[in-house]
Amino acid sequence: MSHWSDKLQRFDRRWIFLIMGLAIVVPLYLPLGFPIKARPMTKAAFNAVEELHAGDVVFISLDLEPASTAELEPYYRAVILQLKRKGVKLAITTLWYQAPPLVERWIRDTVETAIAPAGTPGYTGAPDRAYVRNEDYVYLGFREGKQNVILGMGADLPHVFGGVTDDGTPYDSIPWMKNIHGLADFKLMVLVSAGAPGAKEYTQFAQNRYNLRMVAVTTAVSVTDLAPYYQAGQLLGIVAGLAGSAEYEILVGRPSIGVQGADVLNTGHGVVIIAIVLGNIAYFASRRRKARKPVQP
Repeated sequence: MSHWSDKLQRFDRRWIFLIMGLAIVVPLYLPLGFPIKARPMTKAAFNAVEELHAGDVVFISLDLEPASTAELEPYYRAVILQLKRKGVKLAITTLWYQAPPLVERWIRDTVETAIAPAGTPGYTGAPDRAYVRNEDYVYLGFREGKQNVILGMGADLPHVFGGVTDDGTPYDSIPWMKNIHGLADFKLMVLVSAGAPGAKEYTQFAQNRYNLRMVAVTTAVSVTDLAPYYQAGQLLGIVAGLAGSAEYEILVGRPSIGVQGADVLNTGHGVVIIAIVLGNIAYFASRRRKARKPVQP
């Protein structure tokens, strides 16, 4: 008769795939509501935005591609809601050639449309409103050049973009843009960064030179690259991947796709941990049993 440890080691792996699939799908339709506690660097990023006042101008750089939206979009939506309800002006750009179609869709869905108007179910904060292009926000568009563009924006932002927004509107016709000559003129920089060029390059090439106030969100695998800048005070806060985005949603007061994604992460990681533990138990139990088995003469 087979020992239980041998049976467990012969367990059909397809059952594990099925369990993992359920662990991913079920929380999307039946939220589990695991507790979420914001880490200090997430709170710091939130507080940096909360310190803004109506009329302040904020620079947003969306440096990502569609593959990274699962981790970064929840934060983007939460911080845009927070910025809009503060009544600040927004200047949006990107350094990634893959990003403009995605950025333009995000602008339509979140900036030009109210994210949480009055009466939004489950929302505990002040309502936002639809922003008007070239009145409440500007989209500067994409510029190629990576670090050179960052240096150029630091010294003379209008020159980098030819003195016009992406739709050809002159800066001089937008009253609050007349006072924006370089990155140092923004009250805060919000960097949504999936890699290079992104938050790391903004910090290395511009932060110290112009004494910039910056917060960043990045994918989970890139957090270790940015953490030293947070510890040194060059980044005011960091939001780390999907888990950090869920924390930020809780702070903003509108749990959404980030919190749902955090449930998926928790259940998926739980399945992996249980599988590893059971596999090790079966392995060591089988070794111990075989070691005790008497040798046949």
